[in-house]
Amino acid sequence: MTPPADTAETLGLMCGFPPQVRVSHAQQLLGPYNRWSFQNIQRLNPTADVWRGQGVATALPLAPRDLSQVRYHNRAGQAFSFDDMVEMSYTDGIMVLHHGHVIYQCYLNGMQPHTLHAWASGSKSMTGVLASLLAHEGLFDPAAPITDYLPELAGSGWAGASVQQIMDMTTAVQFREDEVDPISENWQYSVVMGWRARPEGYAGAETIYEFLPTMRQSGPHGQRFTYLTPNTDVLAWLLMRRSGRTLAGLMSERIWQPLRADLDAHWVVGPAAFETAGSGLLTTLPDMARFGQMLLQRGAFGGQQIIPAAVVGEIERGGEPVAYANGSAANPMFPQASYHNQWWFLGNDHRAYYALGYGGQMLYIDPVAQMVVAKMSSFPTPTPAGNEFYSAFAALPVLGQVLAAE
Repeated sequence: MTPPADTAETLGLMCGFPPQVRVSHAQQLLGPYNRWSFQNIQRLNPTADVWRGQGVATALPLAPRDLSQVRYHNRAGQAFSFDDMVEMSYTDGIMVLHHGHVIYQCYLNGMQPHTLHAWASGSKSMTGVLASLLAHEGLFDPAAPITDYLPELAGSGWAGASVQQIMDMTTAVQFREDEVDPISENWQYSVVMGWRARPEGYAGAETIYEFLPTMRQSGPHGQRFTYLTPNTDVLAWLLMRRSGRTLAGLMSERIWQPLRADLDAHWVVGPAAFETAGSGLLTTLPDMARFGQMLLQRGAFGGQQIIPAAVVGEIERGGEPVAYANGSAANPMFPQASYHNQWWFLGNDHRAYYALGYGGQMLYIDPVAQMVVAKMSSFPTPTPAGNEFYSAFAALPVLGQVLAAE
């Protein structure tokens, strides 16, 4: 078995005064520096507060179970245990809920239940829930062209795309999502989002709202799934334009306060002083699990209906497998997989869907097994393909079957 990953402490990251190994803003997404930065994003970036409201947090009842006997096989046919996965996948914190009870939790790498941790691209799924909710309330029509609401995009690559195509990432807009170096996925995009310092003499777009209208179309919309973070930026722009609220304000009012979260959440804000909707959410692990449990219960949590069941039902419907199969994310192991309303779908018998973020962030919801898995990690690369994190992730429906049978 691969030995457990080094922690931020054993690596000496930000240890000592002054620290001998300093983590800079430019390094925060890169391994091994993310072993420290993913739990300290607020020290490196400005953030907007998502108020939790007043009152006591909704309890997560405990019913501990021993999951060490749960075993799975990776794609090479090697057998591993659930504990192996936790150790080998750079886990910072993991919590498993079954029928609303915490049956397993583990904190590593110095993380604690009150630690705010990055969701990375899992943030897109929170934005997607807010969009699904406002669409249900009639604030916008998902079938309408995005330019009906954001005329600034009339001459851009999004011209002719519907809001739903943006939510499902089936737009055809020229861009590069670089899985090796997320900071350089698109040089100018990284500058306007505040990930990279502006070089001397820079004369390009100052904000994301100036940059998005300059992006160009690369083909017909609606035919192919293409993972594209600027789609989420456009979606958040639509939400804020139509509601007159910031993303943090919307999330606080519509989800975080009625959820009775344990702590305030935060969104990283970019140079435009607005939330980075595709990557900037920070919450505790228990609050991520609360959010997932609310979705599992069709919008109900803590004795109240937080979002209509129909909103969750629309999310659970999943996307178009053909469009997904036409894209670069297609996986022959999951021929019915899809992407819908900023959520990933396995297309398996358990109707499982999940939020997924750079470095191993995951919120996995299994409606059949009545299971939620919240996992926060600091894997050193964006997409840990072929390692035990993804192999264990693919086996989580089996874990659900084991628990459901007990």
